Amino acid sequence: MSNKSDEKSQIIDLYGNDHSPWVQSVLLYLYDNNINYNLRTIPTLSLLLKSGVMMPAIRLNSYKWKLDSTEILQTFGNDSVSSSEKQLIFKTWQGVQHRVDNPFMFFYAFSLCKGFQNNTLFNLYNHALRPLTSIYFFTLLSIIKIKIRKFTINEKFLDQYAYWNNKLLTQGTNFFGGNSLNIIDYQLFGIIQCHCSIPYFPLVKTLQEDQELDCLRKWISNMHVKFANYPHLYSANYFNPKQKIIQKASFLEKITYWSGFVTLLLMLPFTIVLILILLMRRK
Repeated sequence: MSNKSDEKSQIIDLYGNDHSPWVQSVLLYLYDNNINYNLRTIPTLSLLLKSGVMMPAIRLNSYKWKLDSTEILQTFGNDSVSSSEKQLIFKTWQGVQHRVDNPFMFFYAFSLCKGFQNNTLFNLYNHALRPLTSIYFFTLLSIIKIKIRKFTINEKFLDQYAYWNNKLLTQGTNFFGGNSLNIIDYQLFGIIQCHCSIPYFPLVKTLQEDQELDCLRKWISNMHVKFANYPHLYSANYFNPKQKIIQKASFLEKITYWSGFVTLLLMLPFTIVLILILLMRRK
C-alpha cells in the first residue's frame, strides 16, 4: 500500500487463528508496522461461503476479503519471493502433522487461545464457534498425516532448515531482509510460532540444539528481541532471550470453547456433514 500513514490509521479486519503459521506471518507484519487490527477466529458468512474456513483473510477498505498470506503481505508492499524459496519456506512447515498425535492436547491447546475482541459478547461468540475450525483442522491434518506417512518415516528436520541457516551465513545480516524484515522473516518466524504452539519436541529440539543451525538460532534471537511484546509469541520460552509467556484464555473463554466443542460432538452427524462440505470447499 502506498500511504503508510493511512495503513496505520485504519483498523484492519483479520480472520484466522494464531496457531496457523500463515496467520502468524500476517500478525507479525501488522505488529511490526504498528497497524491496528481486529482479529476474529471465525469467518463472516460471506467469507465462509467464499472459501470455507481457510485462513488467513483480511479485509481492507471494502467488503472484499483477500486470502493467502503471501498475497496479503505483498498487498502491504513487501517484495515477492522466488518460487523456489516459496517451496523451501513451505518445506519448513513439515512436522506440523504431529500436532494431531495427541488429540486431547490438540484441542486443549486451542482452548487456551485468548480472544482479542474488545466486545466481550462477540469475543465469547467467537470462542463458542471456534471448535468448528479446530475440528476442521484436526481432520485436515489427520488426512495429511496419513497421506505423507511413507515420506516421514525417517524425518530429518535439520534438512528443512539448512538452506535458511546457510542463507543467513552467506548474507551476514541480522534478518533475511538485511537490516529490516521481509516476507521470508515473517513467514519463517510464523512457522516457528506454529511449531511452538503445539510443540513436537524432536523438531523443536533440532532448532534449539543442532550445531548446524547456529545462524538460524541467532536470527530467532534477533526476532525475539524485535517481538519481545508480541502477544502471539509461542516461541517465548523455547529460545533465547526468553520472553514473556503469552496470555492464555480466561476461565470463561475456556468454558465457552469446551461448551461449543461438546455441543458439536452431541450433533456429530451434522458436524461430520459440515466438515465434509468445508473440506470440499478448500482452496
